[in-house]
Amino acid sequence: MDNLFRVISAAELALATASGLVPRCPSDERSNCVHLNHRIDVETVANLYFTPDEAPVVLEIRRSDIEEGLAFAPPTEGKPFGQVTLARPNILLTSVVAVHPLDVVQFNSLPTFKFAAGA
Repeated sequence: MDNLFRVISAAELALATASGLVPRCPSDERSNCVHLNHRIDVETVANLYFTPDEAPVVLEIRRSDIEEGLAFAPPTEGKPFGQVTLARPNILLTSVVAVHPLDVVQFNSLPTFKFAAGA
């Protein structure tokens, strides 16, 4: 059973560290669930929804802690990545097994997020 991932900004990581809860984003609030990703989709999500100024990081979440309430949807034209949702108000920081940095590299003259080497 593979772990799941969530991309959050550095500011959201600070909130999670202070509160012990991974904060929801506006999209989570609108759909009343927490959005997660498979590892293969993390870079796509980071590049679609984050800017270098936000200094996003990737939380690796122990799947066995959140198995109940997970739903999986395949990629669509509007969302070219597998969508994982969790029907819970939030995720406990104790379920985060690692925080992975994202490197910003130039690709076609644009800043692009990539998993940091060794992540």
